[in-house]
Amino acid sequence: MPKHKETKIVDFTNIQMFDLVSDIDSYHLFLPWCNNSRIIETSKIDIDNDHVIADLEIGYKNLVYIYRSAVTLNRKNLIIDVEFVDGPFKHLTNKWSFKKIEGNKCEIDFFIDFELNVGVFNHLISKFFDKAFNKMVSSFEGRASQVYES
Repeated sequence: MPKHKETKIVDFTNIQMFDLVSDIDSYHLFLPWCNNSRIIETSKIDIDNDHVIADLEIGYKNLVYIYRSAVTLNRKNLIIDVEFVDGPFKHLTNKWSFKKIEGNKCEIDFFIDFELNVGVFNHLISKFFDKAFNKMVSSFEGRASQVYES
């Protein structure tokens, strides 16, 4: 079962990065292997927390799958929790947290733990796992440059 944890300091504020990662509808514009992304439903849990159901279409060449996740957006603490709902996973959880540091910088903590129920994908992801997730986190930083430095 692949797990990945990464901490990265970026030249954007914690609020900017929280907003960027919360913008699930835009993932298909910049994330590798994300063919489509859309928020299905949004509701308020309380004053600080939103609950989102979202679909991501992920794939490469002829291997394309849609998975649904439940996302909790905690604006007060700048934390995003993601839980698998349906799709090609046996399980998936991931968590983002955004901490303000000096100036207009922030520290991003990213954690993901998942297992696919599709054997071919499990084999492929095992070979390229670290490289794939480093590329994914870097894609968010690249997107921040496009959005906030324009």
